[in-house]
Amino acid sequence: SLLAGGGLLHDHSGTVFPAAVTAAPILLAIVRDGPPDAGATALGLLDDALAFAACDRRTRVRTPYAEAVPLCCALADHVRHHTGPLAASGAEGRRLLADAARHWRFDVQEAVAEGDGVVAFGVLAGRFPGGTQPAEHHRAGRVTPLAVQVAPHYPLSDRSPDEACLRVDGARPDDVAPPAVLFSGRCGPGSADR
Repeated sequence: SLLAGGGLLHDHSGTVFPAAVTAAPILLAIVRDGPPDAGATALGLLDDALAFAACDRRTRVRTPYAEAVPLCCALADHVRHHTGPLAASGAEGRRLLADAARHWRFDVQEAVAEGDGVVAFGVLAGRFPGGTQPAEHHRAGRVTPLAVQVAPHYPLSDRSPDEACLRVDGARPDDVAPPAVLFSGRCGPGSADR
C-alpha cells in the first residue's frame, strides 16, 4: 500500500513516478520468484504503473539506450524482458505483456537514403502496429527528440519479429544513423489519441 500510495505511484490521482522504472526489475523478480501473494501484488503494481505512465506524456527517464525515454516505454522495456514468467502468471500477466507490446522501440543499426526519406534496418522491440505511425527520434547521448513518421519498408516477419526495416519519411541518413532509437510517437507530448 505504501508503494501504491506514493512510493512508486499514487493510485488515487493516477500518477506514476520515475522510481517505478528503477523498481520494475525488482517487482518482476518478485513475480518470477516470490510467494504467489507477493507476486500478485507486484504484478498489480506493474500493471497500474504502466497504465498510469501511458497517460503521462511528459515524464521522461534516462535509460542505457536513450536519454529522455517516455516513462511508459521504459517500463514496457523491462516488462518485455520477462515474457516467460509473466505469460505463466495468468491473464493479468498476459495482459501486461500485451499492453507493453504497444510501446515499441526500434534500435537503428543501419540507415540508407531512399527517395525523400531513409530506410532504417534494426531491431524492433514490442509490436509495430502497421501503417504509417508517428515516432520519436532519439540520438544516444543527446536529448533531441524529433517528430518523424515511420512505416514498415517490407512486411514485418513473424519468423524474426525482432528484425525490421522501417522507412523514415523526410529524414536524411545522418539524422537516423546509429545509435539512433525510435519510439512510438503516441507516447510523447502532443501525441493525439492513446
